[in-house]
Amino acid sequence: MSTNHLNWAGNQTYSAEKIFEPATVDEVQGLVARWPRVRALGTRHSFNDIADTSGALISLAGLNPDIRIDPTAMTASVTGGTRFGVLISELQSQGFALHNTGSLPHISVAGATATGTHGSGDGNGILSTAISAVELLTADGSVVKIDRSSGQLSAIAVGLGAFGIIIRVTVDIEPTYLVRQDVYRYAPWETVLERLDEVMASAYSVSLLADFASPTVLQVWLKTRLGEGRHPELAPTLFGGTWYDDSEEPAPDNVNQRASVPGPVVGTDAALPP
Repeated sequence: MSTNHLNWAGNQTYSAEKIFEPATVDEVQGLVARWPRVRALGTRHSFNDIADTSGALISLAGLNPDIRIDPTAMTASVTGGTRFGVLISELQSQGFALHNTGSLPHISVAGATATGTHGSGDGNGILSTAISAVELLTADGSVVKIDRSSGQLSAIAVGLGAFGIIIRVTVDIEPTYLVRQDVYRYAPWETVLERLDEVMASAYSVSLLADFASPTVLQVWLKTRLGEGRHPELAPTLFGGTWYDDSEEPAPDNVNQRASVPGPVVGTDAALPP
């Protein structure tokens, strides 16, 4: 049982009577049977009380990831509380990847998908679009598997925890690929807003790092997926911004390869956790 009633950022206190961190699905089922009201916690990255309850919160972080990769079906399944960084690290080691990921490696697979976390990129579906099946622990303690043959999957995949506890998620995978990140600094807001559709469609993933009090966008990050015949040549200027060579600057351990050097995909905005 956990005594920590705070979310990841420390700015939300849960009102639940108890917070449990079971190590097995059987333990989760026992808690559901004993408590009249339960909700599931992923990695506590929501900044509101959507996961809270007056009863018991059940964190899935203690479950073994139990990653199962099926190269024939091109799917991977994992327990719901597993962090994306753990999943994509294992996928990368075996030559596979996801079509899209969120910005942070420490968010959980079931929590991020159930709350509609989007990842990035105009042409990429949100994280939940990769889900091909879930195993759902319902209020009576039974485990139900829902896959794409059911019209319920889309609702349950982004169900905000309302349908039950997602104890296992199966997602589509694909062969791993390289990504090149180009950073452009100080693109004028006027230019970016006038050409916003073009800006956001200019790469596999686009991020704008901005200070709204500034007349320019401080950095435009363009992550281009290589090997698909759609990556442009490196331009010294783009959208009024100037290419930024940050290869000599110290970088945190959790960011992509920079300065336009191709690197393996491990996330659209963040690399693997240490």
